[in-house]
Amino acid sequence: RAVPLLRPYAPALRTAFTALADLAAEGRTWTAQRVHGDLHLGQCLRSPDGQWSLIDFEGEPAKPLAERRLPQPAVRDVAGMLRSFDYAAHSAGVRVPGWAESCRAAYCAGYAAAGGHDPRTDPVLLRAYETDKAVYEVLYEARHRPDWLEVPLAAVRRLSVPEPA
Repeated sequence: RAVPLLRPYAPALRTAFTALADLAAEGRTWTAQRVHGDLHLGQCLRSPDGQWSLIDFEGEPAKPLAERRLPQPAVRDVAGMLRSFDYAAHSAGVRVPGWAESCRAAYCAGYAAAGGHDPRTDPVLLRAYETDKAVYEVLYEARHRPDWLEVPLAAVRRLSVPEPA
């Protein structure tokens, strides 16, 4: 059921992944490390004293354990968190245009301040991982929560529009 919904976006989705493959073919490399693998707002807990903790480090449950253990660029987790802002807006009924985008920008700025690297400085890598996550979400929602399908489809539409040069 989900694949026909993605068909109109297939050329643009391929472009995101081809752009990343082209960089790799040119010799571009990215630092890889052990990542959370399924990072989103639901994996973040704040204690009464204000401390933050991340939970559920087993990674994306649908993937084989061996694959989940492979080192990945940290931006995989960034993309997961960025995708979760759309879900937060939908869940909370936020209908303010630009709210999720503002959250994404604030998260990336905070990530840069804390870690010294702004993930937006590598837009090809970030777009590829965010696109990968959005496509996965379309398939997941179509199978398990069809009422939520519009959330990842909206992201696929957004990610299908070429970024300004």
